[in-house]
Amino acid sequence: MGQRLNIEIMKSETLLANSYYHWAGYTSCAINMIVNIIKNFDYIKRYKMENVKDKDTLFAVKLLEETGAGMTDIEEKELFKKIGLIDENVKINQCKGRSEGIINITENEMQDNRYWEEGRVTIDIENKKIKFEVFHNIEKDEKDEYEEDGYRFEEINIDFNNIDFENVFDIKAFIDKACYKEQYYFKNNFNNEYIVLIE
Repeated sequence: MGQRLNIEIMKSETLLANSYYHWAGYTSCAINMIVNIIKNFDYIKRYKMENVKDKDTLFAVKLLEETGAGMTDIEEKELFKKIGLIDENVKINQCKGRSEGIINITENEMQDNRYWEEGRVTIDIENKKIKFEVFHNIEKDEKDEYEEDGYRFEEINIDFNNIDFENVFDIKAFIDKACYKEQYYFKNNFNNEYIVLIE
């Protein structure tokens, strides 16, 4: 069984689209995908959408395409119904498989992605915030067992539920350094939780 990742694009409290990846639910893999989305955010926002009824949904799909994900034929048809446009100039990536990412915009399919997820990243395009949930949370008694086995928990102070877009690069730097040092165990003083990076 792969580590299953779900990336969601929200506008405040409204879910616009999400994408399921069968082998991407690892902390470093997930943050790299998110950085790529944020790096291209402003460029994609300028995408030509004059004749579209639902610009937010199309924007969400185009953001998720930056990860390499695509849509099935059925979801693509539903997308064009929703945005009110059939335009040969609007190209949608075709889904190559669950490992590359499957983008969904219909309620049933988005909920199915949530059902199978093992990690989730939520991107709020209105407030420009990211919620990053791609690590294991463990209880204190589990933490004590890890320490008895020789693992050391370093202290950090990060709000993973409220990351500003511009700060995502600092989160990537933290994860990259942790993986380089093979230091995967942390006590997060922000919320007094113990976490383990997934690698």
